[in-house]
Amino acid sequence: MQDRFDRTLARLTDGRPDSKVLLAVSGGIDSMTMADLFLHSALRLPLAVAHFNFHLRGADSDGDEALVAGWCRGNGIPFFRQEADTKAYAAAHGLSVEMAARRLRYDWFSTLCREQGFTHLAVAHNLDDNAETLLLHLLRGTGLRGLTGIRETMPLPGADDASGSAGVQLIRPLLDFSRREIEAYAVRAGVEFRVDATNADVTIARNRLRHEVFPQLAQINPSFLRTFQTEMRYFGEAEQLLDEVFAAGRADICSDRDGVLCIDIQSLRRKGQCGWWLYRLLEGYGFNADQLASIEHSLDALSGKTFLSATHRLVKDRRELRVYPLSLPGSADLSDRLDVRTFAVMPGFDPKQKPDDVLFVDADKVRLPLAARPPKEGDRFRPFGMHRGTKLLSDFFTDLKLDVEQKRHEVVVTMQNENGDEVIVAILGRRIDDRFKITAATCTIAAISRIS
Repeated sequence: MQDRFDRTLARLTDGRPDSKVLLAVSGGIDSMTMADLFLHSALRLPLAVAHFNFHLRGADSDGDEALVAGWCRGNGIPFFRQEADTKAYAAAHGLSVEMAARRLRYDWFSTLCREQGFTHLAVAHNLDDNAETLLLHLLRGTGLRGLTGIRETMPLPGADDASGSAGVQLIRPLLDFSRREIEAYAVRAGVEFRVDATNADVTIARNRLRHEVFPQLAQINPSFLRTFQTEMRYFGEAEQLLDEVFAAGRADICSDRDGVLCIDIQSLRRKGQCGWWLYRLLEGYGFNADQLASIEHSLDALSGKTFLSATHRLVKDRRELRVYPLSLPGSADLSDRLDVRTFAVMPGFDPKQKPDDVLFVDADKVRLPLAARPPKEGDRFRPFGMHRGTKLLSDFFTDLKLDVEQKRHEVVVTMQNENGDEVIVAILGRRIDDRFKITAATCTIAAISRIS
């Protein structure tokens, strides 16, 4: 097993002479076996061990830390440790305990690698872990990417940010070894390790797969782990091909306009396999499988259908699907978006000669300062060119063929009249109210535009 491990390690580190590896060691059989294999590796890479005490199992958590620290002292390996009240952190950040623990440890690992100059972080996932992950993905629903299993190497999460730890690789040198092989090595080599009693709790999905489902699969196919491994490799290769198809075709279907993803429905249909394209285009926007199916069915529906995820709103328009972030203005004061400048009318001035995003009004007809807000139900104004009466703002937006989400992002420019009542002066970037238009008698002009 040591020879196989060394060959894997040489491949994962690319034979870099400057490789310096940080081992993530919990004290369990997998990570303690990995540490022993690194210790006896013919590659003789510079090593250190990192242990995170999550304080989830009371004295048992402290016992895990004591074992790892003692192993490091006995073998002259640098030891780093960190701790946190994981349950409190999870509650404070609205996370599951599992997700909180993952964030805590990888944030720390990233910082440690940056500060200490490690090129690689080694974690002890094995072949059984990979098979469990595959089945969990299938049971919970997954795309092709979820069928590729755990990656053997990848950039360290958090290592590609501006903090300067770019280039650190997370490696899994035990991913080709089954749990049975690891257990056999631990017995032969006399590896000391700790047993986490929660691993026997079959109410946890992963444990139930391990203890109840895997024995049944082994009766059907004694080599099911290797079979899964082969299939995951094939799925991974297929995913790479489809990634190339997606990268080449995305621009034909959609565009990003001011932070809004716009998907051309006709172009999407021409591509075929609309469900797959929608899945790829919308992954990361928070829409679940049922919503994606409904979005596909909506392609033939009337405009105005909307779909809401935790982070985005998708609106089906006549020719497009538009995906907006949920950063709606609500009832907030938007006056900081306004740029209002006044100037005197000079001979030869032509109000038609102005940038498209600037609106001119008669400054003597408005009461400064102007304010801005989102549209409200029942808003009315007199669009420029309408000489009497008023029009519902919602009807004005409909005439412009704005979808429901575009309407929510419009900005209404207002003032207070002499009675203290609010009056709409303009719709920012769209139209002024006819009552404030420039005439031959205008002496001073107010130019209204959006602050970029």
